[in-house]
Amino acid sequence: MRVARSVLAALLALAGTQAAAQVGPEVDARLAAQDWAGAERLLRARLAVAPDDDAARFQLARVLAWQQRAAEALPLYDALLAREPGNADYLFGRAQAQLWSGDRAAAQASVARLEAITPGYPGVDDLRRQMTPDPAPAPMQAAAPERPAGDRLVDGGDPVAPRMREIGLGLRHEWLTQGLEAWQGQRLDVSGRGDGRGWYVAAARERRFGLVDSGLEAGIALPVAPRWTLQLDGGAWPGSDFQPRWFGDVRMQHAFEGGTVLAAGLRRTRYPEATVERLALALEQYVGDWRLGYTFNRTDVDGERVNGHDAAVDRYYGERDVIGLRLTAGSEDVQQGTGIVASRVRALALQGRHGLSSTWSLQWGVGYVRQGDFHDRRWLQLGVRRAF
Repeated sequence: MRVARSVLAALLALAGTQAAAQVGPEVDARLAAQDWAGAERLLRARLAVAPDDDAARFQLARVLAWQQRAAEALPLYDALLAREPGNADYLFGRAQAQLWSGDRAAAQASVARLEAITPGYPGVDDLRRQMTPDPAPAPMQAAAPERPAGDRLVDGGDPVAPRMREIGLGLRHEWLTQGLEAWQGQRLDVSGRGDGRGWYVAAARERRFGLVDSGLEAGIALPVAPRWTLQLDGGAWPGSDFQPRWFGDVRMQHAFEGGTVLAAGLRRTRYPEATVERLALALEQYVGDWRLGYTFNRTDVDGERVNGHDAAVDRYYGERDVIGLRLTAGSEDVQQGTGIVASRVRALALQGRHGLSSTWSLQWGVGYVRQGDFHDRRWLQLGVRRAF
């Protein structure tokens, strides 16, 4: 019996060795087909017979992260770095997993350590762009997509930024003083982001003063150089009664090390009787899961130049979750009858989004606007978004 057990153990060891020899090409084939689940099964089988195989453990950690299971990948990276603290590949992989699991502060620390060990490591600039989270969406604006919906491999097997796509529906109601009829709005948008690029397309419908306007908007953000991003937005409201006939916006921003972002933008808006031009200069600072922002607006309203100020504070508390406070003061364009005039504005808003599941999230907002001597408005916005 003892001999039989020895023979059986030898056969099992031989089988494990043969399986280990074959798992490499099989894993490569699964990865090429983006069959993450199949690659995971093979890698776990490999580690069962070779628990000291750090190459398999590293690959398994990456595969888990690509399946939106970044939290499961982190202990594997910690174990790898405990044995090789200076391994740049491990540090980069852990930074990705930390970011994708919602821990931006830890990801920033890993990237700082990586750059100290291996300056110029490939993919760091793209990872830093991912670390600069999009601002909380303004009321009735296209929300920034945040949930990965699939990944792609670049040459060498490293993942690029997760692809993100969402569809959202938002409803807004505004109560006006001066005995004026309430305003209503609906917006449907589809948006996406990946490889450092972003885009959205939206259809909107607004009801004010007993009139209804409908329009289309679209925008795209493109990386044009390391740390530089160009954003283009435009929209049209054909035959509008109170909305602009069209608008166009161009914005350039630069992300500095340390979480500082500077941006400048130009916007032209065409109403039936006037054209409004606006220059915006913005400063943002990201500190851990916090974002602080300030924008100065210089607006030319039918030959009259007025200034406006916007301040923002956002707190990111999950992979897709954010709550933000907005303060606005100064002057802006407002339609009065068939003309456009400058009006003093004071506004306060609290808004954000909260994940309900892996694919669904709630978008919400409440606020107050004092529009000079015209009226005051109190508004409520609710919406749902689905990642796909």
